[in-house]
Amino acid sequence: MMKYSYDEALNFFKSMPHFMPPKDGSSGKDMFSLDAELALLEKLNRPQDKLKYVHIAGTNGKGSTTTYLANILNEASVVTGAFTSPFLYRYNEMFRVNGNDISDEDFADVFSQVKPSYDELSAEGIFVSEYEFLTVMAFIYFIKMDCELVLLEVSMGGRMDTTNVIPAPLVSVITPISYDHMTILGNTLTDIAAEKAGIIKPGTTVVSAVQEREVEQVLEEVCAKQSVSLEIVKASQIINRDIHGQRFITSDGMEYETTMLGTYQIDNAAVAIAAARTLFALGYPISEEAIAEGIANTKWFGRFTLLSDDPPVIIDGGHNRQGATVLRQSLEEYFPGKKITFVLGILADKEVDIILDTLLPIADKCYTVAVPNPRTMPPEKLAEMISSRGVDAVVLGADVTLDSIKEKADVVCIAGSLYLISQINNIT
Repeated sequence: MMKYSYDEALNFFKSMPHFMPPKDGSSGKDMFSLDAELALLEKLNRPQDKLKYVHIAGTNGKGSTTTYLANILNEASVVTGAFTSPFLYRYNEMFRVNGNDISDEDFADVFSQVKPSYDELSAEGIFVSEYEFLTVMAFIYFIKMDCELVLLEVSMGGRMDTTNVIPAPLVSVITPISYDHMTILGNTLTDIAAEKAGIIKPGTTVVSAVQEREVEQVLEEVCAKQSVSLEIVKASQIINRDIHGQRFITSDGMEYETTMLGTYQIDNAAVAIAAARTLFALGYPISEEAIAEGIANTKWFGRFTLLSDDPPVIIDGGHNRQGATVLRQSLEEYFPGKKITFVLGILADKEVDIILDTLLPIADKCYTVAVPNPRTMPPEKLAEMISSRGVDAVVLGADVTLDSIKEKADVVCIAGSLYLISQINNIT
């Protein structure tokens, strides 16, 4: 077997499409197929069948919920792998075992195991995308690390996502479902929910956040068809909170605390707790102490994260209408009556008008930046859209620093895209 270096692996991925475009020109929810990935897995003796899973789908909160659950399992001494996307700085972040990123050496080693089979398929005219290749790598890495359980976060949708090649997971988690990726998943909540619910298989148990009624109806129908149970986790109640953390009580009367901010984060925590209790019922040694410690120790940068507090500077990766709604809700709850100075960067294919209409009523001024992604909305265009809504907007340039912005602001919020988080050092 040829051994590739870490840099050679990275260069290979830079040349690949994230998702493989369809040969037949199909579009929308019919444009993807898992056939190529399954063919690659067959050549590697189906590594996905050798692990146990929790599969996590939804529009918002997948990363936070996955991290909460991973920390609970770590506290319970369960060797846990987590495959998440996108990464912020390095590919290694996508592959974690007990909270630790894959090493460069292991990344190169696992890549070297997959590449020969990929080359064989390519010679046959069967091509695999970047995300399919990475997903296959995840299975092999988690086997190598003797993971007792793997948390698989869906990248997009569910039914045709690269992670949906596994046998029935022990638990299928559905986080809040809203509008995003509509050109692929569909234009209605019902359509989007049906795609997300595509991860539900006979033999699993489904744990879901509270959803819009039409979404819950889809989940109920799919669960009935697959003969699996569905638990809708009721909303938790905040006991007290400040800018450094919050204490809350779940619907069954248990109290927990978290350093994660935002009302939506206690709901994400409640879903993770419900999933952990389901795993306990399946034999995993998860104590209430492990749950409490796991929730308390969870940190997830870029999700209503406080960067500094004089004045408060918040960074949030919300990038769709639901993300903007809960961001505004959290800003109003934590900083009542304060006008917010926004630093915004948004991808052009997102619902930019809806995001702006949600956030700008609480804005004092906006600075616009480019997102480090080819799909970025030009900051000049974004500034024009903001100005047309009656809010002062300036393109962030070398002559404007975060320190100079903070001097005139009550509260600063950097928001609009997960990809913007990776540029925080350039902004600050």
